Amino acid sequence: MPLGCSSDSNESRSDSGIQPQQDAAEDARDAQPDSEQAQDGHSDADSSEEPSDADSSNHDASNSDTGDVWSPPLDCPSDTPGFAITRVDGDLEDGAPLVVCGAGFGAQGPEAVFFENFESGTAGEDVTESSPVRGKWLSPSGRYIDDAARSGALSLLVADAQEAGGRGVGAVMGFPDESGDFGLMHFDQFFVSWAERDLGDFPGNDSSPTEFSSDSSAKDVWVMYGTRGDNYDYSCSQGECNGNDIVLATHTGGGAFKMDGNTTQSNWWMGDFWAFQQWNMMSVYLAVNQQAPYVDIDAGVFEHFSADKPMHREEYGGPIMRQELDQIPPVWDRIKFGAWYRQAGDVRRIMDDLYVSVGEGAPARVEIANAQNIEDATRIAISVVDQWSDTRLDVTLNLGGFDPAQQDLYLFVVDANNQRSSGYALGE
Repeated sequence: MPLGCSSDSNESRSDSGIQPQQDAAEDARDAQPDSEQAQDGHSDADSSEEPSDADSSNHDASNSDTGDVWSPPLDCPSDTPGFAITRVDGDLEDGAPLVVCGAGFGAQGPEAVFFENFESGTAGEDVTESSPVRGKWLSPSGRYIDDAARSGALSLLVADAQEAGGRGVGAVMGFPDESGDFGLMHFDQFFVSWAERDLGDFPGNDSSPTEFSSDSSAKDVWVMYGTRGDNYDYSCSQGECNGNDIVLATHTGGGAFKMDGNTTQSNWWMGDFWAFQQWNMMSVYLAVNQQAPYVDIDAGVFEHFSADKPMHREEYGGPIMRQELDQIPPVWDRIKFGAWYRQAGDVRRIMDDLYVSVGEGAPARVEIANAQNIEDATRIAISVVDQWSDTRLDVTLNLGGFDPAQQDLYLFVVDANNQRSSGYALGE
């Protein structure tokens, strides 16, 4: 389903990894950051280069109705005031390149991206280091399964009473960096999005497929500094002083959820959002205020989407880091998925569509939703942005299980300040 196939330009998008964002599109072609993508074997391509034969087969989409071959526009001139999408060019197919034109996107985009949909594996086999679409696992764990994927055919088994022992797989994402205290790149801002679903009991004691456990039972996504999430004194006694761990929407018992950890503190209790036996797609953005890291944070935003509930959004602006642990730098260096579950009940929890960005532009992203007003959406999918400027975004499309032939879809741009544009109708 091609969109806007009218450009005469022969420009091709870069197949590089994640690139630092510049103030204008023409400046965003040459540099590559000190991130894991630079170690993955990706190479930057100048915007004037012709795509390779392999790239041509993926990036030049023929319009079967007209015989035209689509190529992305050279630029996106726009006199539209404010923050808006004015045009989208490309095919509505998974992995296809899109060019999003508009105004007010801002100069800063996401600086590092990890995206994993588990489609490169085989059901029943272990997840591999090179499995992700973008980036690599620092420590892969868990098994590909084909029970009920959110998108594509496969998802990740993170907890199972029989196969996984119930305690969680703890798959770790991080960016290798020799200058980091534990050999990983430090970050003080992150945006994480993930989808999870129970095919059995909710984790923990006294639970069922439609009832919460009575106890603290689930740590799905655990962000930390160092390899352990223990309290500071105990981790030091084990030979490595870790800290700043925070669990994103940890279940504390009886349906109560909180953003909290062993070495962090917050008053961020979550409202009623969970959907039993459904796909719960969640995202969290956190940014430490380095000028006053023990007093406040720059931003905290939680969003949740599911099939039978409206969008749930919460913001937080209180402290996270603890002043008494100021010997630890106020940063994180890794994220664990499927980190810990209490061994109880007939649990079978799965995850799919994991997306991570870090750095100053961490919340900047492109989303597709099934409603023109995001508050009415029950499902979204995040696409990887390859290049970002104030008026143009080069995107690798992720449909996230959407079928454009069966439903109306809308594209949104979220800027580095976590502000979302109005929805732009696709397929027209």
